[in-house]
Amino acid sequence: MRTSQLGDRVRVHYIQRFQDGSVRSSRDGGNTPLEVTVGTDHRRLPGLGLELVGLSEGKVVALDVPAERAYGLADPGRVKRVARTRFPADEDVTPGRRARMRLTRGRSLTVRVVEVCGLVVVVDTNHRRSGQAVNLEVELITFIEPTPGLEH
Repeated sequence: MRTSQLGDRVRVHYIQRFQDGSVRSSRDGGNTPLEVTVGTDHRRLPGLGLELVGLSEGKVVALDVPAERAYGLADPGRVKRVARTRFPADEDVTPGRRARMRLTRGRSLTVRVVEVCGLVVVVDTNHRRSGQAVNLEVELITFIEPTPGLEH
């Protein structure tokens, strides 16, 4: 039976359980399995690293990823005071909710609104999952065979 090695491309299903009680699964809503490279972290599966090495199809790995290896620790320096004009006039800027804040050059960033004080809004720009450990369960579904002629 084939087992995964460093550099193999595979499809996996995953379940993430966060400290706040929320759960995220690749099986929700009929999603297709996620493609990952064995031995590398994926932005949706931080902390996975080498955990898939040696698995065969249908096998599951479970691990607890501490906050610093998952989405990072919350950084108090990423809580900022910004002008209300950085948000569209019709944007719901309510404490505890997420809102889109305008940046420079037409870009925007989703932030958590902490407080609204007249024309000043206090926002948290940390990742929404920062400071939370995650329990990760990953099932190797199948190997992705390289396309002939495209190998490097």
